[in-house]
Amino acid sequence: MSNEVAASAVAAMGAPNKAPESSREGSRAKEERPEYVAYPRRWAVLVTVALLNISNAALWINIAPVAYTVASYYKRQLWEVNWFSLVFLFVSIPFCFVSTFSVNRLGLRPAIHIGAGLNCLGGLLRALGSSGAIDNLDAQFAISLTGQTIAGMAQSFLLFIPTKVSQLWFPEDARAIATTVLSLSNPLGIVVAQVAAPLIVVAEGDFPTLNYVFGALAALAEAVTLVCITSSKPPTPPSQSAARGEVRRASYLQQLRTTFTCWPYLLLLLSLGCGVALFSSLATVTQQLLCPLGYTDLFGGIANAAMILSGFVGSAITGVTADRTKAFTPITKLCYGMATIFAIVMLEMFMVPGQPELVATFTALFGFFGVGAYPIGLELAVEATYPVEESISTAFIFMSGQFQGVLIIALVTLLGREQKPQFEDIETCTKSGNADIEPKDYTVSLMVIMTYLVVAVSIMILFFETSYKRLEAERFTPDPTAATSNSTAGSSSPSSSNRSLSPRSSASSFHSLTESGKALRGGGGGGAGVKSEEVVQDWNEHDGEDGTERSRL
Repeated sequence: MSNEVAASAVAAMGAPNKAPESSREGSRAKEERPEYVAYPRRWAVLVTVALLNISNAALWINIAPVAYTVASYYKRQLWEVNWFSLVFLFVSIPFCFVSTFSVNRLGLRPAIHIGAGLNCLGGLLRALGSSGAIDNLDAQFAISLTGQTIAGMAQSFLLFIPTKVSQLWFPEDARAIATTVLSLSNPLGIVVAQVAAPLIVVAEGDFPTLNYVFGALAALAEAVTLVCITSSKPPTPPSQSAARGEVRRASYLQQLRTTFTCWPYLLLLLSLGCGVALFSSLATVTQQLLCPLGYTDLFGGIANAAMILSGFVGSAITGVTADRTKAFTPITKLCYGMATIFAIVMLEMFMVPGQPELVATFTALFGFFGVGAYPIGLELAVEATYPVEESISTAFIFMSGQFQGVLIIALVTLLGREQKPQFEDIETCTKSGNADIEPKDYTVSLMVIMTYLVVAVSIMILFFETSYKRLEAERFTPDPTAATSNSTAGSSSPSSSNRSLSPRSSASSFHSLTESGKALRGGGGGGAGVKSEEVVQDWNEHDGEDGTERSRL
């Protein structure tokens, strides 16, 4: 009898201990749930990368608005001076692979420091080339062009990382606007150069001052980089996809294969690349297109500034709208359709003299829709190719733009005809006094560019469709580190909020992402690649396999 009483007492004493044990498990599950943090230091990273892109873009384009004066300074023909702009386009194509591999293998911080160092070295070499320390004009030209080439190498490390920075440092509801700010820092640098260059270079002797100013800006950007860029990513990721993405990457070559077998991405490669090409070529040759019609260097700079500044306004609107609605595809199609219409009218105005108001107006409207939609297009490319490295999808769109930009500039040069007699008295191209410079009629060139633009954008509008794979992964898939805690929490709560899922859907969606990761690591199987719709599968697809999926979790 006493033994029974003792057993009952032990049982009575042991029973209450189960509740604290389950309570401890619940608190442990809560502790295991990841917390995502948006650090204030992200703004220092954003400002630094923006400053670097401003400096690099200014080095790229600051000779274009005063190309005729610089040709006279070096006693060179115009096509030789154009290499200061063209070298950026050519160098960025092979260095696209170098920079994306570096970001993929080394991380964001080393890539930014490499870009900042190359940019600073290039700017200082340009300043040295025209400093007066070297008397020979040919040697000055060679040193300055070498510096420009090195700065062109830097562009590949700086211009391709906006989506990578926003992914690693910004939360999901601020990524689009962060990408917008960083993407527009390059056009802002072009605005600075387009406006400042004609104001600084009034005569041939002012050209060295231009190199001093922008060489100093490159040195300042390098100093800021050394202070502010101390790590590739924050200690705690700002979003679920940021936490997952850093540990679920396939090899570089396999990611390339997946990217270039994604049909929606290939359409973006063509259409967004065409938009980048038109923007880049206009930044390079606007002065050459307008001066035969009597427009000054300063007006050419103002026209480009109007295009870019209105693009800032458009980007602010589209960025906020995209962050709130996630309607990346409709926004991109609408904006690029409108941009094409206004681009055609703008290029028509490039054939008519004495219409500065119309030229500036339609250039601004083209910038509002074209430049404004570009950052959203980059985010759309990331969504289409996820879980591929963000810098890869961005880099090859820009490389496509550079390649197409070279083609457009070549068309402008090769299809130019003799100047129309009625414009000989009003042209401003030869005011620098260089007898080797000939104003031309670019009507045929502009008509070909318009046709090319219409075809490229129409293909995208008619045939582009994609799912938003990164957003689906974030909303329907738990973080791998939180799989156990989510399963425990779900078993005790039959319902879920907008942000939480039942154990069945969570488990099956995690299985979907795992299977897609296997497909990505295998290169898509059979050489055909992974279809864009299959990278993140429907999260309800495996509902009948609840027990199996939970055991896998």
